[in-house]
Amino acid sequence: MKTVVLKEKLKEGLEVTERVAVKSSSLPILQNVLLGVEQKRARLSATDLQMGVLYEFLATTEKEGQVVFPARFLYSVLGISKEDRVELEVKNKELQVVIGQQTLSIKTLDPEDFPIIPSVKGDETSFEVETSVLCKGLAQVVGMVGQSQVRPEISGVFFVFSKKELRVVATDSFRLAEKTFQLEKEGVPEQSFILPAKTARELIATFAERPGKTQIYLSPTQAIFDYMAKDDPSQVRLQIVSRLIEGEYPRYEDVIPSSHKTRLLVEKEAFIAYVKAAGVFAGKTSEVRLSVEPAQKSVEFFSHAPDVGEQRSQLSCEVQGAGVEVAFNWRFLLDGLLQLKGNEVEFLLNGEDGPALLRQGEQQGYRYVIMPIKA
Repeated sequence: MKTVVLKEKLKEGLEVTERVAVKSSSLPILQNVLLGVEQKRARLSATDLQMGVLYEFLATTEKEGQVVFPARFLYSVLGISKEDRVELEVKNKELQVVIGQQTLSIKTLDPEDFPIIPSVKGDETSFEVETSVLCKGLAQVVGMVGQSQVRPEISGVFFVFSKKELRVVATDSFRLAEKTFQLEKEGVPEQSFILPAKTARELIATFAERPGKTQIYLSPTQAIFDYMAKDDPSQVRLQIVSRLIEGEYPRYEDVIPSSHKTRLLVEKEAFIAYVKAAGVFAGKTSEVRLSVEPAQKSVEFFSHAPDVGEQRSQLSCEVQGAGVEVAFNWRFLLDGLLQLKGNEVEFLLNGEDGPALLRQGEQQGYRYVIMPIKA
């Protein structure tokens, strides 16, 4: 194998793939990345057996081939080098790297031992989405994914394709976030799957800042997210392959309230500030009590920690409906508020025990449900 590549693309590819490479005592090769070169393309790959990532970019290849090596050493050197081009060649089972006047020799492993990462076969169901829209939607829900080993189906993000719409949903049973956005292509087949939270976070980290569209290929056991920078002269291609979580996602629509007893219209930044202040005195239970008085057009915040003290504050807002006193986990409440855009938020309450709904009128398509702490 012998090729020449641009340093910045090699460095970016190593950064992407190294995040997926994992330490494994039973399969040490997983700590490494696979580099393959052919004709005018170079391809870096890594896998943890549940998820695989591919980063493909332009190269000037003299001799085709493959090599497996640890990425972190080369990545560290590239980070301090000022050269633009990197020469890569395999000699005597070592990867010879020439960067300007600097030469590195990195020990390699047999490419035949590297696990095969599944690729697109061509018969999968496919969907096209705007890359930035997908990543922003995932970022709004992935923090609410559950960590339960007893209920693995809620440990991922639920994708629902329906006609011209995509919904991404996450819940940990205490709160639920749903983001809905429109697809450009009409008449897409109805389909759903549960994507592991780790893959969702990797999609955000890898794809978020990239313009253009991503193609999603779906089979019964896995999903492939395929991105190609068509307008980029470097023609970078990124692919993330992931196993799907088996099981049936709960009927989350039943949890989202269709009506309410009390409606608050609150200035968002003030709401956030009051929740944070109350959280300082919330103690180990993280409980903050809200008391809504329609006649006073305000909501009172109260929190108490036996070993610290207590806090009480009152925020003016628009109130409609019945008065109520209800308690929430302040961290969960804050998580929902931070995902909303605009200046004002709606907070819809259903008594001291019913699910509450946070939403933003200007930001269509995002709903956040939080369950009260029962007395």
